[in-house]
Amino acid sequence: MEAEIDKSDLQNVLACPDCDLLLHQVGIARGQKAVCPRCGHMLYSSKKNSVDKTLALSLSGLILYLPANFMPLMTMDSLGFEKSASIYDGVVALYQHKYFFVAIMVALTSLIFPLIKLSLLFVVSLSLKLRFFPRGLAQCMRCYHHLDEWGMLEVYMVGILVTIVKMYHMAYIRYDAGFFCFLGLLWVALGSSVVLDEHLFWRLIEQKNS
Repeated sequence: MEAEIDKSDLQNVLACPDCDLLLHQVGIARGQKAVCPRCGHMLYSSKKNSVDKTLALSLSGLILYLPANFMPLMTMDSLGFEKSASIYDGVVALYQHKYFFVAIMVALTSLIFPLIKLSLLFVVSLSLKLRFFPRGLAQCMRCYHHLDEWGMLEVYMVGILVTIVKMYHMAYIRYDAGFFCFLGLLWVALGSSVVLDEHLFWRLIEQKNS
């Protein structure tokens, strides 16, 4: 990569997110990485079959979404009294107890944003797979990028684990189908971020628009 930028070729210019150095985007072979020559930050890497893997994982996430969020996660049995709840039940309980802000934040980060992210990723990857480029595809990819930091399923998982640690000696805990679906959804969400080659996706979108 070179630091000298031709002003007439701004379409192929990339700014390093760490040091703001302007660089020319270059093609890289599969398995290689593009690194900023000033600060060493990894700019992008080439990933094998990124479109196919992203499509498969986003579709799997959409299939798992309903059971993961609306089926009971765990059943706790204490002194013969059983209590089970889903993520949706937790949001409703917070709202009913007038924790409105917390209920809204949990609903956004655990229910709404993950669904929007998976839907956007599915639409973009399916469009690229079928070589169908509807108007607004770039906006879908941009929205996914902005929402990527707001889908916090892993944070909710930490809360579940904390509850298990605190309650295991006080009650018998039975893991229901929703718990395993939620684990699958968490794995799919993290996996889709790993296999997504944003540089490739944007290059394919821009080639069609150019």
